[in-house]
Amino acid sequence: MKKKSVDLLSRFSVVLFLSVFALIISNCKKEYVKNKENNFSKYDLLSRKLSKEGKIDSALFYANKLVNIAFYENDSSLFSKAYFKKGLYYRKKKIIDSAYFYYQKSNEINIKLKDSIKVVRRYFNIASIESENEFYLKSDSTAIEGLRYSMNKSRFNSVICSIYNCLGINSNRQKKYNEAIEWYEKAIKLTTNKEKIYRYKNNIANNYLGLKEYDSAIVIYKKIMESSYFDKLELKLKSTIIGNYAFNKFLLKKNVEEEEFLKSQELKIKIKDFDGLITNYSYLSDFNKKKNRSQSLHYAYEMRRLAKKHQIPNERVSALDRIIDLEEDSKLRKLVKERQLLKDSIVEARRISQSKLVKVIYNNEELEKQNLKVQIDVEKQKSQKQLILFLGITSILGFISYVFYKRNKTKREKIIEVYKTETRLAKKIHDELANDMYLAMNKLQKEERDDISILYDLEKIYSLTRNISHENSPVVTGELFEDFLKQLFIDFTTDTCKVMNKGLSDVNVNDLRKEKQIVLYRLLQELLVNMTKHSQASLAVISFSLQKDTVQVQYKDNGIGTNTVTIKNGLKNMETRIKSIGGTIIFESENEKGFKSKFQFKK
Repeated sequence: MKKKSVDLLSRFSVVLFLSVFALIISNCKKEYVKNKENNFSKYDLLSRKLSKEGKIDSALFYANKLVNIAFYENDSSLFSKAYFKKGLYYRKKKIIDSAYFYYQKSNEINIKLKDSIKVVRRYFNIASIESENEFYLKSDSTAIEGLRYSMNKSRFNSVICSIYNCLGINSNRQKKYNEAIEWYEKAIKLTTNKEKIYRYKNNIANNYLGLKEYDSAIVIYKKIMESSYFDKLELKLKSTIIGNYAFNKFLLKKNVEEEEFLKSQELKIKIKDFDGLITNYSYLSDFNKKKNRSQSLHYAYEMRRLAKKHQIPNERVSALDRIIDLEEDSKLRKLVKERQLLKDSIVEARRISQSKLVKVIYNNEELEKQNLKVQIDVEKQKSQKQLILFLGITSILGFISYVFYKRNKTKREKIIEVYKTETRLAKKIHDELANDMYLAMNKLQKEERDDISILYDLEKIYSLTRNISHENSPVVTGELFEDFLKQLFIDFTTDTCKVMNKGLSDVNVNDLRKEKQIVLYRLLQELLVNMTKHSQASLAVISFSLQKDTVQVQYKDNGIGTNTVTIKNGLKNMETRIKSIGGTIIFESENEKGFKSKFQFKK
């Protein structure tokens, strides 16, 4: 009996011990989870606070801590939040390629988690970056993809309105004003937020200005200003509407007083809206141009001062255009030079920014293709037994394909290597020779030498080196190639010569291999350079067509014709390039009958 009692007591002790141990483990786990969430929330709040104070580097430091917590916990939801924070802060630092990269990483996780609302928000963030960097077609595609995830649920309305606004901005910047108006009207129907409604109405009125339908615009501005809610609007929007309304009346040649612009200016100074203040100065400069030329010039200089101080280069160019138009002749040379240097720096900065962003976009698309390939490979493995019978044939075909692949790959690598060499040389010319020439020019100017011909010669050499650098700058390939090619035609269009293209969209050049896109671009670039130097043409037409699987391109201008001996090296370069991708090229030129060239290659 005693032995039985001891046995029961032992069992009870074991059960009691296990129960207490389980309770301790459970409490520890709860405490651990609580601490994890508290730490993440603590760093999240701290990063937000620092960001609001403008301490973006410190905010990024704590965003990295959020990534570390997510890593140690292996928590996808925390990763998504942490990556979004990093994207947000990099965007505030204007490191756009990094912002884009982390927005994409955040979105990939949200898609896997099927968190639709966050997916739509990230698509909006990504589309906004693409829009800001002038990839309007890509931005439209991204925005529409975001709308696809919204499923018309009311809880998505706020972010859908933001997407509609983004699409409206894209349309406006492409001068598709009617299309922009349609997007803003869609946004108005979807929101009950009066602040947003009046913001979208202001945007609609601005697009009517683009259409030169000033009466339609003024009706909208007037209704906004007469509404009972107008005085409740935030000051930034309110001051913008006041300035826009006054400028619209000025365009309609209606009675408008300078005080109306000054009222808008006063509000903008109060809230430190420097972008808006620059716009208001441009309005005042235009308003005073015929009435008071010196006052108009004063506001143009104020516009330039503010744009320079707050590093808004495009507005600074706009200000210089006004100053050049108004200033006395003795000051024009210096102003024109300032404008040209500024314009060059804007183009270069945009090229670098877009190039970085293109790499991120391309790498992301390549990763998606690889993931899709993995899924296909898994499916193929299921039917592997059926393929055994064809193994011999497949091996032979594979060997033949490999031989062709290696041959084509070697050819492509040579083309890419030539392209890299051209780009490297262009950069070296720009970084070393052109910069040295520019420093020499400055030195001569400061020393005030009498022999001005030396300065002119240096300017000529500097211009030539800059042109060589531009002609051999990197080519944007992939799905953005068509837009990049169109920009080439725009760049060569001047007041005296128009460059037109026909049938480009029908050929779908974005599907061409990278090396073929590079060769196509360089050929057309060389033809246009020759036209500029030798042809004296007023019109150049480039026609594209697709015959079966062959791309055919015809160049024709109405110039004086070109002596093929004069451009012998250029013709040889073009022949070498087209042969490198298995194509052919012919040239036709007669005095006073223009210059023609036809080339073709397999797509």
